[in-house]
Amino acid sequence: MFRKVLNWPNKKLREKSVLVENVDNEQELIHDLIDTCNVLMGAGLAAPQIGVSKKVVVIKPKAFGIDNPDPSEYNADYMVLVNPVLESSGEEIKWREACLSLPELDGMVTRNETTLLKYTNDKGEEKRLIAEWPFSGGLQHECDHLDGKLFIHRMDKKKGAFLLERWRRKKRKAEIKAKREKRALEGRGKGVRKGRRRR
Repeated sequence: MFRKVLNWPNKKLREKSVLVENVDNEQELIHDLIDTCNVLMGAGLAAPQIGVSKKVVVIKPKAFGIDNPDPSEYNADYMVLVNPVLESSGEEIKWREACLSLPELDGMVTRNETTLLKYTNDKGEEKRLIAEWPFSGGLQHECDHLDGKLFIHRMDKKKGAFLLERWRRKKRKAEIKAKREKRALEGRGKGVRKGRRRR
């Protein structure tokens, strides 16, 4: 089922997620994450982004140019990571990131080239793999959400604050425009109703 993605600065996005004790009990959450990510054509989605503070992430390896090493039973395009633990190492690489919780905003972030990932999949199997760039960068981005971090929190503070302020201004303008358009439509509707009465 499609779920609404929370936008910054929703407080839920800053909460630390709790460990999942039983994967079988989280199948609905996993399916909702996959469905939502699919509809929005995202590369990945974490449970806090739909308001659930649990350590669950879904990610689409193909979005990073690799074959899926552990396809989900529900949708083979996705990997499901329950209680993921990351150990990142290697060269630091700067690249551009975006996020479904910060629509129409992107910025340069530094990530590590290699990531050792330990996790439980949607079948309850414990797994581990070594992810290389750029898949490793995607994993680091998605798993940051479980610690209440977005990509802006990995940026220089001044740059992050500047980007956020620009995004807020853009969002306010869009909201004002939408209100004006709504009022204009309502005004037209009233005009039509008045015209009918005069007849």
